[in-house]
This record gives sequence, structure tokens and C-alpha cells, in this order.
Amino acid sequence: PDIGAKGTSVYSPVSPYTYASYTGTSMSCPGIAGIMAQLYQAYKELNSQNPPSALMKCLLLNSADDIGNPGPDFKHGWGEVNALRGIKILENGNYFSGSISQGATNTHSITVPSGTKLVKVMVYWHDKDASTSASISLVNDINFSIIDTSGLVTLPWVLDETPNATNLDQDAVRGIDDLNNMEQVTLANPPSGSYTLTVNGNAIPYGPQDYYVSFEFLSDDIELTYPIGGE
Repeated sequence: PDIGAKGTSVYSPVSPYTYASYTGTSMSCPGIAGIMAQLYQAYKELNSQNPPSALMKCLLLNSADDIGNPGPDFKHGWGEVNALRGIKILENGNYFSGSISQGATNTHSITVPSGTKLVKVMVYWHDKDASTSASISLVNDINFSIIDTSGLVTLPWVLDETPNATNLDQDAVRGIDDLNNMEQVTLANPPSGSYTLTVNGNAIPYGPQDYYVSFEFLSDDIELTYPIGGE
């Protein structure tokens, strides 16, 4: 899964005039749909137009509360949906877009304010559909990293996709992701200052490829109930 929402013992209306408790994806999926509708409405109120759907998914995943194993995992995806944090990213203008071609490298900068306990940055792109016979479904492969104020390069979180229970349940590690169309870097207790985001068109056979970036700076202990990335 990419994202999770409450789906266990959800108090739900039942025809004709009563309520009951239900469990399942039929409970969690409408919650995600409703939150996405709120994010669309917020973007439209702020920008007087509908948003790109790729940006909305980027916001939804990057603003999630990390649950389960630290960082992304194969049980919860990027975590449990958090509508308020998604709205804050929109209100603060903490997002932008770009376009990349084969072999090109784009750089962007973000300024991390003092007092930040956690930075979360995600790059997302709507990939071209792959052939049904392809061994890897990713077609356009973008690589992404962050360079901090001292020049240290940090790579995104990646999972071990080896198909056995032990490997699939391992914590995420830093590495190059050549399988997914979403990549996230987190930085714990970062020094304030200007950080460089490097976006590389590692393999873009069908380009140029548009991509979207969202970022947030968490400083409140309430926001950090589920620290991400095991840091």
C-alpha cells in the first residue's frame, strides 16, 4: 500500500436510521477519498484552479504519520494519512514542480528554519505505463538526493523487495531507488540553512518527465508522535 487510514471498528451509518461498527478497506478507502477531496478544495481556494493529481498524491504521502517500521514499509506504505499536515503544506507553499529529460540534472534549494526537528521531502511523478511483460514496472526512473549545509549527500529510503517474509519486514535503509515513482528523504535535527535538492533523469526513455516535490518542517512534539526513518 502507499497510504493507510482507519479501517477497524469504524462507526458507520446503516439503513434506515441506525449505526454499526464495521472493519475493512470499505471503511478506510472512503476516508482517503474524502481527505483527498479536502486537499483538492484547499488547493483550489488558494490557487483558483484545480491541482495536478500527481502533486496531490505527493502531498498525501509525504504528510502521513509514520507507523509500523520506521520509514516506509510494506504493511503501511508511507504511513497513516494526516489531513491537517497536508493542508499546511499547501498553505505554506511548500511544494513545487519540475521537468527532467534523459541524463539531465536539476537542482532546487529549500531553506530549513531554525528549531526544525525533522525535514521530510518527497519527489513524485506519474510514470508512463509499462509493458505487461516488463520485469520492472518503472519506466521513467528519476533519482533524488539532498545535500546539506556541510555538503553531506543523503539518499532516499529504500526497502528490500526480496520476496520472503524476513526481507520484506526489514527496516528501510538509505539507497538509490530504481523501482518506484516516489522517493522520500528525511533529515532529523538538521542545522538551519539552505539545502540543495538534486533531481537526476537517470533513465527517461519517454520524456521529458514532469515531477512534483513537497516538503515540510516539523518542530512540534505533537507533530513528531511517529518519528520517521528510525533516526
